[in-house]
Amino acid sequence: KLKMKKLLLLLALVFTKAAFAQKQVSMHMYVKVLPEHQEEFERLEIDYWSKVAKKEIDAGRMTGWGLMKSIGVDKAATEANYLIVNTFENIEQAFSGNQKWDTSFLNLTPQDISTEGIREIISIRFYQNEESINGDKTNFTIFNYGRPTDISAFVSENKSLWKGIHLANQKSTKLNSWGVHTRIHPQGNASKASIFTRDGFENLVDAMNYLSFKEENPYQKMAAKSKMNSIMPDGFGYTIIRRTLHWVN
Repeated sequence: KLKMKKLLLLLALVFTKAAFAQKQVSMHMYVKVLPEHQEEFERLEIDYWSKVAKKEIDAGRMTGWGLMKSIGVDKAATEANYLIVNTFENIEQAFSGNQKWDTSFLNLTPQDISTEGIREIISIRFYQNEESINGDKTNFTIFNYGRPTDISAFVSENKSLWKGIHLANQKSTKLNSWGVHTRIHPQGNASKASIFTRDGFENLVDAMNYLSFKEENPYQKMAAKSKMNSIMPDGFGYTIIRRTLHWVN
């Protein structure tokens, strides 16, 4: 009886931890940089701020940092042409305020490598990673932004249906990574998209092929059980490809 009680207690602890599993959080900073400043902006971010971020990662205060650049220009949809991503193990790590961003080890002050004068922050958003397929050869990522009528149903279907479809088609689509993210902050109708999904590829050709129209689309038959037409009847509101210029983790 004592062994059984211990076993039940152990199982209860395991299921409790699983139920409250911490999800990865990411901060997305959308930035506008004019053409004449882009080379300098990229140099400062890659040569210096990525090293500062790596020190934060090594100290256990965050898990990743990346600089991405939009492919093409679409002023009607967004003014941001760069995306800076900071990833964290969970909400506690993201919002603890423990990040130092110390530049002294470079023998520089933050002002020495500041990009404030050559960029404009369009918005800062926080997301939670709900499900993903990891890959180590993602150089170009398709970001799909939307506002489903039911976020829970959207996440649930992506976990139970779409993840399996993507895995089954990885060889033909050359999909390298994939993920579903929900908006933590800001929220509300004025904030537009409440979710985004990402499709990662090794090169731009594969990403463009993935987006191109196909009369015989293998996804259609495999998605016969999908309820996405009612979950998100207007589809994704905005889709854009971004190239990863630099990533550290």
